[in-house]
Amino acid sequence: MPGRAPRRGHRLTHAAGVLLARAEAWTARLPRRAALALALVLMGCVALGDHLTGADVSFTLLYLGPIGLATWFVSLRAGVLVSTQSALISSAVDLMTRREPLPLGVVAWNLAVQLGVFLALTLLFGALKNRLEVEQQLARTDPLTHVSNRRDFVEQAGVELERARRTGRPITVAYLDCDDFKVINDRFGHAQGDLLLVAVASTLRHGTRAVDTVARLGGDEFGLLWVDTDGVTAEALTTRLRTALQETMAGYGWIVTFSIGAVTFLAPPLSVDDMLGHADRLMYEAKRSGKDAARFQVIGTQLSLPLEKAG
Repeated sequence: MPGRAPRRGHRLTHAAGVLLARAEAWTARLPRRAALALALVLMGCVALGDHLTGADVSFTLLYLGPIGLATWFVSLRAGVLVSTQSALISSAVDLMTRREPLPLGVVAWNLAVQLGVFLALTLLFGALKNRLEVEQQLARTDPLTHVSNRRDFVEQAGVELERARRTGRPITVAYLDCDDFKVINDRFGHAQGDLLLVAVASTLRHGTRAVDTVARLGGDEFGLLWVDTDGVTAEALTTRLRTALQETMAGYGWIVTFSIGAVTFLAPPLSVDDMLGHADRLMYEAKRSGKDAARFQVIGTQLSLPLEKAG
């Protein structure tokens, strides 16, 4: 059927992506030295099989396993190392298992060809990995502001939520909305609106730590994910960011304010949706209260109900 091929191709691509993601997740738990050791052990197993079967059976393709493992999950340099060793071992095994010796020139030529092929494939693996990493980064980055997009923000929130469950450390999520952003677009044009969003993202990024996440969630709405941050620290960070944003807006001559909702979880919530939903509701409460405001909430206190504060 005409429509089946694309669906089958899509399923195969998806399956390959899932397998690769699982392999990366598994190897990510290993130190690089352990991954390299695994590649060398695998190379030794291939060499042993090559020796036992003799020169009549070629094991050249099987050496691509340890080469790919070292290149993809360790580094390009490790891939070059394993490629060189694989070529030398394969050539040595070939010489040992042949019934008749080969001329020195033929041996040198075979070694050069095999090494060239292995190194070329190593470079191909490395280039493919780099390209995939770039594509993954682009898929998680807002193209205008170059901070995280909603997809990456939700994923990072899930990662930090799991970490908070293990460590018991607090986590804070904040939503920020640009008040009267439409006025800027209508009065000065979309180019000025885009410039404003870039300026907001830059200010937020410079005002947070490297371990925190800043994301454009869509339109003129931004998200902040602060790890190991309690309620008092969240209020201080929010106050500092509001001041920095006001200075940035004044520098451009824009009359724009911000509504912010920040929720600190001392005990991990049930889900990411629950965590983000609290911040979203607080932000809209700040907006409905007259804009240019921040609302805070602490959930999971040991001695009292959740504490709310508007500022």
